[in-house]
Amino acid sequence: MRRVRHTSLGLVALLATGCAVPPSQRGGAATIPPTCGGDLGASAAAERIEAFVIAVHQFGDAANTLNLQLLTGCRQMAGALEVPVDEIAAAATSPNPTEALCARASRQLRDDLAAIRGGVSARAELVATAPVCSVSVDAYATCAAQCDASFTPGELEVQCEGGELRGSCSAACTGRCAVDINGACSGACEGTCSAYDAQGNCTGTCQGRCVAQATGTCAGECRGSCSVRFTEPVCTGRVRPPRIDADCRAACDARLDARATCTPGAMRFNFSGDVSSDASGRLARVQAALAGGFRTVVGLRTQLERAARSGAEMARAAEQLPRAAAQLSAGAVGCAVAASQAAASAVASVNVSVRVSVSVSASVSVQ
Repeated sequence: MRRVRHTSLGLVALLATGCAVPPSQRGGAATIPPTCGGDLGASAAAERIEAFVIAVHQFGDAANTLNLQLLTGCRQMAGALEVPVDEIAAAATSPNPTEALCARASRQLRDDLAAIRGGVSARAELVATAPVCSVSVDAYATCAAQCDASFTPGELEVQCEGGELRGSCSAACTGRCAVDINGACSGACEGTCSAYDAQGNCTGTCQGRCVAQATGTCAGECRGSCSVRFTEPVCTGRVRPPRIDADCRAACDARLDARATCTPGAMRFNFSGDVSSDASGRLARVQAALAGGFRTVVGLRTQLERAARSGAEMARAAEQLPRAAAQLSAGAVGCAVAASQAAASAVASVNVSVRVSVSVSASVSVQ
């Protein structure tokens, strides 16, 4: 069939499950009634509203999940930095646990870094690799087909704008090849490494992915281009179908960006020279925090900022839904209004999480 339609009963079940965050942490977030999961009709307007209902619901659900992951990352930071248990508990029961706990962990990290600098007679250097997020090209194509009747998956080539295509390549790979490994790596190590040189290169055992220049076939993930069609391709930039309605693009961008797969990256401090005994203990705690919870938060910041941008576009497009639904039933108009309100609410929630993640990220600086 040319069109890819969602199953109405499946959407009803999806909406009925609610969001992943407990009610105490959802605040007054707008939601979409389960009754909006039904088939609104076969017209282009009806299918667009149905597609937006899916996109808005999945964006809101993903926003709640990202907030929980942010809370978990800050809890891990606080634990690694040995923040008193009673203070962690107090933050967890505050009106906004994520903001409270992240603020407390950030303050502890800044205090420890200040104390370390005072106890180190040499220079401190932060070594970091940036997080990378990717979205499924096939999932994007399916989303586009659900919303825009003029788009059919597989008929036209989808572009990856501002990033690179990655996936399994059964023929010649041009670019880089990433292979899962637990041993020596002759390229860049994405994961954990047992030893680094002064420039931050992995000189020990790499556990994760080893990324090197491709030399023909690639037994792992090809990054760049493949002489045949990629299998299960992902894009680290923006997926851009050659022809799709602008509003549908906004909905699909938000839907996929909020559910992107992100590699957190890595970071650690290199210290040279003498370190006092007190600074040494703090240094061990800080290194554990950087490798654990802080790494998680920085990775989430990348995904949250990406979701905030595309979510804002989706919310603006969703404002026009009630007008599009006017030619349909009163129930369709109600669902359009609910989707528009839920989109604005979800974007506001993401913006709060962005602000928290930025604040945590700013805790680390090298002077």
